[in-house]
Amino acid sequence: MAQGESLGQERTEQPTAKRREDARRRGQVLKSPDLTAAVALLGAVGIYSMTGPRLVADATGMVSRSLSSLPTGDLTPGEALTLFFEMAGTIARLGWPLVAVPAVAAIGVQLLQTRFALSWRAAAPQWERIHPGKGFARLVSGQGAFEALKTMVKIAALGTIAYSALRADWPRLLAGGQGSAGLLATLGGFVRDLWLSVAGAYLALAALDLGSQWWRHQKSLRMTHEEVRQENRESEGDPQLKSRIRGLQRQRAMRRMMAEVKRADVVLRNPTHVAVALRYESGAMRAPSVVAKGARLLALRMVQIARREGVPVVENPPLARALYRLVPVGREVPVALYRAVAEVLAYVYALRSRKS
Repeated sequence: MAQGESLGQERTEQPTAKRREDARRRGQVLKSPDLTAAVALLGAVGIYSMTGPRLVADATGMVSRSLSSLPTGDLTPGEALTLFFEMAGTIARLGWPLVAVPAVAAIGVQLLQTRFALSWRAAAPQWERIHPGKGFARLVSGQGAFEALKTMVKIAALGTIAYSALRADWPRLLAGGQGSAGLLATLGGFVRDLWLSVAGAYLALAALDLGSQWWRHQKSLRMTHEEVRQENRESEGDPQLKSRIRGLQRQRAMRRMMAEVKRADVVLRNPTHVAVALRYESGAMRAPSVVAKGARLLALRMVQIARREGVPVVENPPLARALYRLVPVGREVPVALYRAVAEVLAYVYALRSRKS
């Protein structure tokens, strides 16, 4: 039982991208074994339809040659072994397409269903799968009952189709054809039609199974509210920790700004709403820069530090508001405000000259 469910939480949240990717790495992907089997069977039917007549003719020839080449007396061990290898080689040569094509089709469908997800974890042996107690628990569980019911439905449906085909073609099979070749041709056509009917029905059942597997797969990936929050904490960090870090960063930035106020040439204020500290070093700066700014309590704190450190405080509401709104800390004042700032600095430098 999942931790969220053990705490009484239901899996009501849609799976996140990380949840889907983790499940894919574990091999927990959408796949329908019935679809794989149906496509493999269709591949066998297709290759049999194309090679069936030649296969029957070659098989008939093989049997005829084998029977005609038999010695009149008893077979020696060497002759029997030679005959066995000849027949085995012929069977392998004739039958390999019936094995290779369905196998390739099954592998291709399996890879397409899993989107080429290869997981050694899913293929590794697991004790839970072979433990007798847990195996019995799976059989009597809801999932086991569903799988058993699905298997019985498939057997009943495919058996009914096979019986109906055999019953419909039984007179034709009894009539056969002219000679053994005609009988083999009739039998080959019956096998082809039977396979095609069974494969079509199996494909329809596989489509239903694929829908069922999709629903179960989506349900297994659903998450509880706690799992979503835990994943967000792991991927983005703990919100409380992030808030604390942001607070510490703001405190450090504020301390740096207060230190810059002590080195400023002037602090402009409005008169209590905003405050902006300016500094200009001739030869080192192209234009005056905003080294600190603040509003309300921070503005009052800047004014207090400036007065304590002997930095001139000038009330100029329009210029203070413009600088506060337009210029970030550490940036130079825009050209449009050069004249107004130059007048303030000239006034400050004149005061400093008179004091000295």
